Amino acid sequence: LCKVCEMTWQHDPPTAIDGHMAFCAYANPIVRKLICAWKYDYDLSAFEILTAETRELLPEFMAGARTLGIQAIVPLPLSAKRYRERGFNQSKMLADWLGRELNLPVVEALARSHRKGHQAERSTTERELAMRNSPFVLVENNQLPSTVLLVDDVWTTGATMQAAKRILEADGK
Repeated sequence: LCKVCEMTWQHDPPTAIDGHMAFCAYANPIVRKLICAWKYDYDLSAFEILTAETRELLPEFMAGARTLGIQAIVPLPLSAKRYRERGFNQSKMLADWLGRELNLPVVEALARSHRKGHQAERSTTERELAMRNSPFVLVENNQLPSTVLLVDDVWTTGATMQAAKRILEADGK
């Protein structure tokens, strides 16, 4: 980060709500630029900055994971088309990083059954409507423990996470 960005970086993450935690505030313009550079341009230096700047939150996060009995990390999958466009799954990258740091396995237990389009281009109501019919399905023969941590790169309305959560809960997770 440049000196200006270092001075204006918001180190305090948003408050955890209903068991959901964010490492960074997406409203912070520096965070948003880093996420967009990483997500859309595959700028790994942006990912490295994000993980380095949030590393100080890992002990608190680990304590919370232990309290909740988290046994594995489940990244949200991309559609096949989106994966081809980007060449990587940013949620999987985050899950892999968290898995290494927290010594937890990463289980790709979900797949996309159909594409829903870009959530980033939708209003809150449109996001919720788009996710009402969940695009997620369980991967066959997954070895998923009963308590998992769902990981996504950006949390706005929570519609995507809720859609994934419904599928996991229907399977008893």
